Amino acid sequence: MTDKIREVFDRVEARQPKPLQVSELPDDLPLDEIAELVVRGKVRLAPEQQRMLIELLPYLKPKLTAVALTAMSGADFAARLDRAISRSGKVPLLIEAKAVDNSTSD
Repeated sequence: MTDKIREVFDRVEARQPKPLQVSELPDDLPLDEIAELVVRGKVRLAPEQQRMLIELLPYLKPKLTAVALTAMSGADFAARLDRAISRSGKVPLLIEAKAVDNSTSD
């Protein structure tokens, strides 16, 4: 029984697409594309190359985030925002949309 199971596993493994070796990758392929290929299992990197890719990606593709620090000193954010809008002299754009009734009545 175990020989049959092993034979089935061997056949399934033979049908699986083989990952590309690192030497087959073109030199002009960006690191983020290489990372995507690694994640999808299409490329297998050497442990040193994989570690280098992990370390380089945050510098080549940084997350874009913003942080604001403020001390409100008794005024809430909405009041300060209203004052800033009035100082700018521009009227804020409003979304003029109407609700659509998607319910089906039979």
